[in-house]
Amino acid sequence: MCFRCFGGEHMERKWYLDFWALIREPFKRGIPEIVEFGTIQRGFAATVAMVAITLVFSAITELLLAYVFGAHIVKLGSVIGRFAGQGVMSLTLGLIGTFFVLAIYSVIFSQVANKFGAHTNYESVLKICWYQSAYTQFLSIMIGLIEIVLIIIAKGLGFYEASSTLGLTIFNYFFQIVNLGTFIWFLWVSLSLMGRQIEKGRLATFGIGILASLIPVAFIGILVGMVMLATSR
Repeated sequence: MCFRCFGGEHMERKWYLDFWALIREPFKRGIPEIVEFGTIQRGFAATVAMVAITLVFSAITELLLAYVFGAHIVKLGSVIGRFAGQGVMSLTLGLIGTFFVLAIYSVIFSQVANKFGAHTNYESVLKICWYQSAYTQFLSIMIGLIEIVLIIIAKGLGFYEASSTLGLTIFNYFFQIVNLGTFIWFLWVSLSLMGRQIEKGRLATFGIGILASLIPVAFIGILVGMVMLATSR
């Protein structure tokens, strides 16, 4: 009997196939396939790849903007040197910090979700969190590309040399609208992805997420209050 009939095909999936489906067709293919076939390992791989791409993109962006605004070649060299020296360190430390934060959040979120009738565990929640993290990095790159284009256009139109700030104000408002629209889109996709995983609606998932976020904040607040009370005596 064919091995694929028992799901062998999806076991050979690569992280970029999951992620591309989430980018291209999030509601039709991406979310259903990630919930059913996604894994923590592939979600983590997607996050690592997108963080690395984000670091490279940030360095290229700084170089490009420095060139557009006529930076000296020494300045460009310092940017390259700083990226080469700090890129790997930033990637490593960032991933370690993200791992601990998402691991703790996944445990809290799964416990809160189960209290409200969901049937999930921290592994399933952590899987979704990694894909969400990678998707956040992707959207940040898209926002960065739009910002670069707007800056180059503004530079070409002479807005940075003009005494009037009307052009820059218009560009700034447009960019803020793009940021807001991107945030709303990410929130909608993120709630849809997590909601499908825990079999809850978007509103219920949003409420569970708020509660799960407040618990560590309350715990830290109580801990800080106890320390301050103890030291004041």
